[in-house]
Amino acid sequence: MTTQSDDEQEARAAAYGSMRYRWYVLFVMILVYSCHAMDRALPGILIEPIRADLKISDAQLGLISGSSYGLAFALSVLPMGMLSDRLNRRNFLGILLIGWSLCTTLGGLAKHMGHLILARAGVGVFESGAGSISMPMLSDIFPPKSRTFVLGIFYMSANIGTFLAGAVGGLVAATYGWRAAFLVIGAPGIVIALLFLLTVREPVRGGLEEPSGAVEGPAPSLPTVLGYVVKNPALACLIVGSALAGLMSITMAAWMGSFFIRVHGLNIAQAGLILGLGGGLCGVLSPPLLSWIAQQLSLRDPRWALRVVWLALLGAFLSGMTMLFVPVVGLAIAAFVLADFLRSCYPAITYSVLMTNTPANMRGTIMSFALFLVNLIGFGFGPLVVGFLSDLHGGGVAIRYALRDAHVIYLVIIVLYITGSYLLYGPKKGKGEESGPSGRY
Repeated sequence: MTTQSDDEQEARAAAYGSMRYRWYVLFVMILVYSCHAMDRALPGILIEPIRADLKISDAQLGLISGSSYGLAFALSVLPMGMLSDRLNRRNFLGILLIGWSLCTTLGGLAKHMGHLILARAGVGVFESGAGSISMPMLSDIFPPKSRTFVLGIFYMSANIGTFLAGAVGGLVAATYGWRAAFLVIGAPGIVIALLFLLTVREPVRGGLEEPSGAVEGPAPSLPTVLGYVVKNPALACLIVGSALAGLMSITMAAWMGSFFIRVHGLNIAQAGLILGLGGGLCGVLSPPLLSWIAQQLSLRDPRWALRVVWLALLGAFLSGMTMLFVPVVGLAIAAFVLADFLRSCYPAITYSVLMTNTPANMRGTIMSFALFLVNLIGFGFGPLVVGFLSDLHGGGVAIRYALRDAHVIYLVIIVLYITGSYLLYGPKKGKGEESGPSGRY
């Protein structure tokens, strides 16, 4: 935790640009990350037409909707994070955005499962650098006093992208076929990449931190960064907890379309509208609202930031189980929207705590390690394992039992967040006390 006054923090932030320009940069980065979420989420709404067209099983669908993307992402994310600590982040992110947008459009040209797997793997490779660039960049543009709320606003993009993937992608797929949906959803990223490269400036790395602002010396090696995490088990708990929370978000996004189509008899356009309007658009409110609440409560007791996360995830567990077994489709949709709203808050708050409690010159690598676990465990195994469980339960409407089994993971996540909070802040936090891993913050 820094010891600068609010005026000192704002003076350093103003060196990058006016408040209006900083908020403009945040807006453009929301557009960038919305493309990230949109391209990532699209296969979840296209599962049923892809299955019918390519004649593949639920396990193979899990490979397309999750594992091909997730494993490629996981293999690439650590090198991407290390590069982000060494390269011009603005230029790097713009190039990556062009790459994953082109790979998304290539999915629309797929003639068989192998082509689609390769296209999704390409999306995973290019998207693997987005998070490890975006959040450290924003941490160098906005001071610590407003970081949690800013990252909360930024993470609206995850649900904006989900909304567009579900609502627009579902409508296009219902009208013109699933291949057209890939072509339409992939195109906007090229235009946004040009806007980003032409109008956003690279901030000074670590320019808002104590003692002197800009980071001096080269970025540390991967063993040094991992050693820092190992020596600070609170951070390890948060990284693993966020990875498992990501697994649940990814798995639910991948299979919710199939759940409503199979269990409640909806068509693809209706399911897309539910995932987009109900889950994605309503979930836009979650990151800024719950992050703002966490930031305000943390002024009195810093433990509240992580407490807001695990209480929200407990609510997501309860509402998710309700969604799976309530017989009325309207109630199932309401429970889905509530669960999606509650589970959408974890990234912004968790990553804000991580950014504030790690040195500026290793933030990209630490973020990449967190995202490595999220995508290796989430995309690499979540949808695939649920697909196998669904097959074991008999397929079809038995998807609800596979998703029920997955919901037990929420209880493990809650324990990890409570443990991480205890290790980071201690059992009791008095006003004016400082805390942080190894007593550094």
